[in-house]
Amino acid sequence: METMALDSIDHRIVGLVRRNGRMTWREVGEAVHLSASSVGERVRRLERLGVISGYQAVLDQALLGRALRAVVELSLRPDVIPEEFEAAVATRDEVAFAAYVTGAADYAILVDCAGPDGLDRFVRWCKTQGAATTESRVVLRRVIG
Repeated sequence: METMALDSIDHRIVGLVRRNGRMTWREVGEAVHLSASSVGERVRRLERLGVISGYQAVLDQALLGRALRAVVELSLRPDVIPEEFEAAVATRDEVAFAAYVTGAADYAILVDCAGPDGLDRFVRWCKTQGAATTESRVVLRRVIG
């Protein structure tokens, strides 16, 4: 089994690929001052190690009719089985990210909705799935990520 030791170049490659997974090895190589073949070897190693586990498309939610992004924090009723709630949330197209969190709420869910009505429908749906309390925050603009 290969070691997980990553050097500073590996970290820079990971950062570049995270921001743009479609960069060519030549483009990455220019940024980190390595040849394309050396970058390719490093990327394949990072994939084998599981550091890079996949690539995904970044979608423009507004063009898909989901112009409102919000963070919904919620707590479940005591009688609700968390795994059942989580499985239900995983079926929702508007959910971009969901996490079980510490603090006053049980979950933080990032949703992309078709306006305030879409957010209202999602929050009402959460209550049918066992949410006891919800608190929503509309994202005004993206700062990072």
